[in-house]
This record gives sequence, structure tokens and C-alpha cells, in this order.
Amino acid sequence: MSSDRKRSNREDSNREEWTEAERQSEHKIRMRFEFQDLVEDLIQDGQERGVFDNLAGKGKPLNLKSGLFEGDSALANELMKEHKVVPLWLMRRNAVGTAIEELRTDVGRHWQRHNLAYRLAQDEGRRMALRLSWSAQCREFQAEIVEINKLIDDFNLRRPSEGMEIFKLRLDDELKGAGASRELN
Repeated sequence: MSSDRKRSNREDSNREEWTEAERQSEHKIRMRFEFQDLVEDLIQDGQERGVFDNLAGKGKPLNLKSGLFEGDSALANELMKEHKVVPLWLMRRNAVGTAIEELRTDVGRHWQRHNLAYRLAQDEGRRMALRLSWSAQCREFQAEIVEINKLIDDFNLRRPSEGMEIFKLRLDDELKGAGASRELN
């Protein structure tokens, strides 16, 4: 038997007698030099030590339902769904949706109030005051839209798929949606 083969057999028998400290030491070395193979090595170590022997569903195929979020996050999304955990991206989307709905409700409510008061006003001074008030209200809406658009940008940068983009708001579009205009007349 060659000396290389004897040395290899000795190393194999010594490897079985390693302590946990030695395993961790080797693990640190592998992490440093073979990061790409780290997961594979951890799985192999776990198999050698019997970590996976008593898992529920052993020997049965995994139920990997296909859905919108295939790939790396499919299992994580399934677990979050089972445990009723809302993903961060969905919480952000809901916050953006709520902010948009509140803005649209405010635009409609303020427009109705200003427009009705303007039509009923008989004094030109009162009409001028209402025009100025509506103009100031439109500036407040514009400031709100700037903040909502920041939320939209943040969401769009972190959304999980292309088809979920939220488009930025524009004051003229929001006014038009409420049947309003920039000026009372």
C-alpha cells in the first residue's frame, strides 16, 4: 500500500473522531475560503451528524406551489402566509394606497365645500377669499403629493415584481378625478 493511501486512510479515521471545536474551526476556514460552497458544506455536515434524520415529512416530496413569487423567496412567502405575517413590501404598498385614498377623499371633500360656497356667495369679496383659500388648499395638496410620491418611489424600488409598480401622482390628475379644477370660477 502506498504511503499516500495510508495517509488518506488515517486522515479519514481521524476525521470521524473530530470534536465539535475542530468542526467549527474547519467551518470557519471553509467560510473564509470557499464561501460559494458554504451552504452545500453545511448541509453535508448536517447529514453526517444526523441533523436531518427526524424531520417531519421525511421521505415525502415538498409542496412547492407555483405562484407569483417563484424562486428564492417562494418558501419564505409560503411560511409568512401560513403564519399570517405581512411582508414589508406589502405593508408599504398598503400604506401608499391608504395615503392616496385619503388624499383623494380630501380633494373631493374640499372641492365640494369650496365650490358650493363659491356658487352661493353673492359678495365679490367672499368669492375672492374663497379663490385664495382654494389656491392655498391646492398648494397643500401639492405638498401632500410630493410626500406620497416619495413613498411611491420607495415602494417601486423595493417591489418584488415588475407588474406591481405604482405610478406617481400629479395634482392636475387628482383634481380632474374629483371633478375639480385649479381655480374656482
